[in-house]
Parts: sequence; structure tokens; C-alpha cells
Amino acid sequence: MRMQPPDTTERVQHDDIAVKWALWAGVGFMCLFGILGFIAAVKFVVPDLFWSVNWMSWPRIRPAHVQGMIFGWLLPVYMSMFYYMIPRLCGVKLYSDKLGIATTIVWSIGILIAIAGLLNPTDSLSLWWMTKGKEYEEFNPIANIFLVVAWLMLLGNMLTTFARRRYTQMYVALWYALGCMMWTAFVYVIGNWPSQLLGGDHGFRGLNDANINWFYGHSVVGLIATPGGLGIAYYFLPKSANAPIYSHKLSLVGFWTLGAIYIWNGAHHMIYGPIPYWLQTVATIFSFLLFIPVLALVTNFFGTIRGEWHQLRTNVPLKFIIAGTTFYLLVSTQGSFQALRSLNAVTHFTDWVIGHSHMALFGTFTLYAFAACYYAIPRAYKRPLYSEGMADWHFWLSFIGFLLFSTALWIGGFNQGIQWNDPAHYTFIQTVEDMKPFWHVRAGGGALMLIGMFLFTFNMYKTATSPAPETPGDDGGARLISDSPQGTLAGAR
Repeated sequence: MRMQPPDTTERVQHDDIAVKWALWAGVGFMCLFGILGFIAAVKFVVPDLFWSVNWMSWPRIRPAHVQGMIFGWLLPVYMSMFYYMIPRLCGVKLYSDKLGIATTIVWSIGILIAIAGLLNPTDSLSLWWMTKGKEYEEFNPIANIFLVVAWLMLLGNMLTTFARRRYTQMYVALWYALGCMMWTAFVYVIGNWPSQLLGGDHGFRGLNDANINWFYGHSVVGLIATPGGLGIAYYFLPKSANAPIYSHKLSLVGFWTLGAIYIWNGAHHMIYGPIPYWLQTVATIFSFLLFIPVLALVTNFFGTIRGEWHQLRTNVPLKFIIAGTTFYLLVSTQGSFQALRSLNAVTHFTDWVIGHSHMALFGTFTLYAFAACYYAIPRAYKRPLYSEGMADWHFWLSFIGFLLFSTALWIGGFNQGIQWNDPAHYTFIQTVEDMKPFWHVRAGGGALMLIGMFLFTFNMYKTATSPAPETPGDDGGARLISDSPQGTLAGAR
């Protein structure tokens, strides 16, 4: 399949100003919330750390870290990459760089208000400021107003850009990017607004509230982080490998089955809970049906680099994407089997789940985001990457650190669940004591991951601020493959 070129041969010159603003907002928040995550891990080993500072207590920094890394790091870097790839896939300039800058500012204000409410250094009791106390639904109403307005601004900018496109055929990265933006609006409003604004007898209560909570909590990963991450991976994989996507049809199978199946999965977080047995069974069945979009993507990605595996030795963006794809297969396999009642009875509420969730948000989507930045940012600044060696160190610190982090939690968490199911031989305090060695390894792995984040930040900063080449070539001499969709789809089946 080959895309038709636009009617004019004039090459579109992209300013990429909005790309840069969203990138640096995301990178700044990544460093901030990465530090909070490391502190949260260390607190398992040194519980008295910051013991006298209320707003640094574990119950406050944990949701700040989790929500901050999702909405403060991943979503801004998704915005940045959408600003980069959607205009190029449409063959037009971004509708408004100024609107993109304003979007980043409004979004960042919302994140800062949300995190201030979670940490709550003033110990305020205002319902407009405090967290709601529901997992993944912690943001206060004021922060939600800013975030919803910012997302509507993003939607307006992107949809207007898309409506003006010169390429009539849509590459799959566009499907995923547009799906991410539409699904995020749908999921975020359902998860955050009704119970806050309606309240009383009109809000969600009891079992309905729990169902909505876990529809939202699971969809944050499945319908926000997943389509955004897969969209940028579908764009930057063929770019990095300089190879056409293996199968455009297979990519669309993955997109539509993801949207159709994922909305039914949230209830598997409440297996053995006070929800109807049939709903638990439906959640289990649909958890296994997720193998359809997962295998479609993995087959497509590995098929794309057939004959190109040797590039993994030196191609940093490709390393991150293939590592992320491997983790995507593993985390999806884990998620499906965790929905089985027999395995859920052991792993639920244990540290196994923490290792599992990090494999999605860090092992897959953060690695995809790193890959996209390593490819796009030198081109946005029209400068070569400052240090390939530093990028390689970043990859191995992230990869090895995450393996230590997650493996410790999987092994320790599974053993923890077995002990919890044998109260005749293990007291709860014994199970805590037995987890200490695993928590030390977790903190050590987290330290490596955090060092990698700082290396990445420094590399991006030096790339952005280094002197530009005197006679830059196309895209600063860093171009690997055409920015038009025909370069991505050429030869696809």
C-alpha cells in the first residue's frame, strides 16, 4: 500500500514550537514525580524518612507520584508527540502553535493544583481542595476544571489540523492519536466529574461508585495511556527502523478491538468483591480477549523490523520501542491471567500488582515516550542528539533498573499472597518482615531508573541548547525516513 503524495510539491516547514513547550512541561514533571516515586520506595525500607513532615507522608506522595507520572509526564509528552506527528501525517502545519503553548500552560497549572491538593501541605479540609480519597480519582475539582479545559483546547487544535489535511488516507498512528484524545475526554469526565458535582442522592454511591471507580482506574491505562503510547510507537517504529510498517490492516484490527474490548475490563479489580458474579466473569472473559489487539500489535512491530534486528546494537529509539513492546506483551499476559479467580486470590492487594502496573506505565509507555523523544526532539530543534552514548546508558539504566524493580515485586508479591492465604502459619507482621529484602531491591532498581531519567533530561537539554549546525541538512541532518505517511506505509500489507 502506498500513500498518494499531496497535490503540491512544496514541502511543509514545521515550526514545532508547541512540541517543545509540551515536551519540557512533561520532562520537568517526570523529574519531580520520579523523585517522589523513589522516596515512596525508600519509605518501605526507611519508614521514618521525613516522619515529621505531614505532606511527605507515604499516603500523600504515593498518589502524587502515580497521578503525576500519568498526567504530568505521559500526557504532556503525548501532546508533544501529537503536535509533532499529526501535522506531518496530515501534510499540513499545526493549526495554531499559540494555542498549543496555551494548552501546555493551562494543563501544567492544573497538574500543579492537583498535586498541591494531594500533598496538601496546609492540611486544608476544603472539599474543593482535598483529594476525594478514591484511587485514581484523587484530583480536586479545581484541578479538573483546568485539565478539562486544556484537553478541549488540545482537541480543538488537533481536530482542526486533521480537518485541513492533504493526505486523504489515514495512517494508523492517526487513528490511535485521535482515539486517545476522544477516549480521554470520555473517560476522564466519567471518572472525575459526576460524583464531585452532583453529590448526595444524585451521585454514584456504593457498588455503582466502585464500578465507576474501577472503570475509570483501568481505563486510565487502557483507553488513555495505551492508545496514546501505541500511536506514537506506530509512528516512530518505522521511522527509527527505516522500514515500512508490516501490515496496515493488522494495525487497524488492533485499534478497533482495543476500543471495543477494554471498556469491560475494570471489574476484574473487584473479583471476590461485592459485585455480581456474572460481571466478574464478563471481566475475566474480556481480559483474555485483549490478546487480540495485543498480539496484533506485537506481530506487527516484530514483523516491521524483520531483517533489521541488527540495528538494535546502535539504534537507541529502536531499542526503547522493542523493549517496550516486549514488556507490553508480558504485562498484557499478566493482566489477563490475573483476572482468573484462582490467581487473583493470591496476587490481589499484594506487591505483585505494583510491579504489574509499573510494567505498563514505565516498562511500555514510558519507554515508548523516550524513544519518540530521542527521534523527534533533535529534528524539532534541527540539531543532532547531544550524546548517543548517554542515550545508550539511559536505556540500560532504565531496562536493568526496571527488571530489578519489577522482578523483586513479582517474586516478593507472589510469596506475600501465598503467606496471606495461610494465616495459620504466618502472621501479618511476618509477611511484612519477609518483604524487606524485596523492598531493598525495589528501591535499588528505582534509583537506577531515576538516574536514567536525569540522564535523559540532561541529554535533551544539551540537544536543545547546543549550537545549531552551520549548514543543516533536511531536519538538521538527522532525517532517517520521510515525514510523509507514504514513507511509513510504503510496502505495507
